[in-house]
Amino acid sequence: MAKKSKNNKVTISIKRRLSLYYLRFITLIKITILLTFALILFTDLLNKPKQKLLDIFVGKTAEAGLIFKHLVIEGQVNITEKEIIEAIGAEYGIPVYSLNINDIRKRIEDNSWVKMALVERKLPDTLFVSIVERIPIAIWQFKQKLYLIDEEGNRISSQNIEKFGDLIHVVGQDANVYARSLYEDLEKHPSLAKKVVSAVRYGQRRWDLNLEQKINVKMPEKGFEEAYDYLNSLNKGGKLFDQNYKVINLKDPGKYYIEKHEM
Repeated sequence: MAKKSKNNKVTISIKRRLSLYYLRFITLIKITILLTFALILFTDLLNKPKQKLLDIFVGKTAEAGLIFKHLVIEGQVNITEKEIIEAIGAEYGIPVYSLNINDIRKRIEDNSWVKMALVERKLPDTLFVSIVERIPIAIWQFKQKLYLIDEEGNRISSQNIEKFGDLIHVVGQDANVYARSLYEDLEKHPSLAKKVVSAVRYGQRRWDLNLEQKINVKMPEKGFEEAYDYLNSLNKGGKLFDQNYKVINLKDPGKYYIEKHEM
């Protein structure tokens, strides 16, 4: 019995050792895998092997017919096709997997008209580009230069401004920042908004509205909406235009002043 018990202890001891060796072996394998991934992702040590494998992969896919032959563009309005092709920077006939999708997307988004771009391969032979463009809401005059701006006040372009002559013209140092809120306020009365030719930002606090027939309206620092409602009531009642008005001063909510052109 004593001998059998001794043999059992030896067997258990061996199993424990084997289990310990196995755990150490598995841990070593995991560490090796992690180190390999770290070398691949965070160092340049394996760049040459990686590039060689990539070249082999690209070559094999090209042999299988995965060649860049077609370009499909979606969402393009103001950015030109030529600009998109230049941003892609690739000729037809090259392997489709040789196209660096992320680099192409970044170059397209570098264009000031582009708010966001999506670039995808559509196998076997097509590159698909989807664009969301910035929408101009105003023409901003700053330091004697004109810029199209979007709703966030970003400069889009200073070219071909004449194409957007129906947009409101805003003037002043921070007029671009407040252009969206002005646009939204004006559109509460669309028929009157169409009569606003330009808006000048004064003292980074308030607006002057320049209407058709050379009418200058001095809006208040606070209470813009109420003053604009008053203007709209004049317009609806036929008492705003064709009245020979030069200046309508609404800066003081308690007192409104009107100055007429000299006859």
